Amino acid sequence: MRLSCGVAHAVAACALILAPVSSVQAHHSTAEFNYAATVIIKGRIKELQWTNPHSYVQVLVPQKDGSLQQWSVEIGAPAINVNMGWRKTSVKPGDEVTLNIAPARDGRRFGTLRTLTFADGRVLNGVAARVKSDKEGFGIVK
Repeated sequence: MRLSCGVAHAVAACALILAPVSSVQAHHSTAEFNYAATVIIKGRIKELQWTNPHSYVQVLVPQKDGSLQQWSVEIGAPAINVNMGWRKTSVKPGDEVTLNIAPARDGRRFGTLRTLTFADGRVLNGVAARVKSDKEGFGIVK
């Protein structure tokens, strides 16, 4: 079956119109984080994932029994991170850090970064440092 030129153009136009809508719907909101809660984790950087649309640090947190628990912490988009002083080389595997995060609402070992403090006292802010909370813990940008 062959489409006429007019039908082909109509299909292409619809695809262009709907593409941004599907992209917006595919992006999650920040509602998964409880901005009214704070979790402090101390551990060692396992990995920095400098990716779009969100970057992450994977942190290994020692437990009382000697095991390591891995936390995944969202730090924001690379372009935003750079504007806040981050570089792709800001954290390295093995760095000892303390993170202040807004945790996931569902209890997973996951959150969004407020601050990352190195053993020497240097501090990097995450995007959550710019967010206040309403009474239900949902984020309100400062």
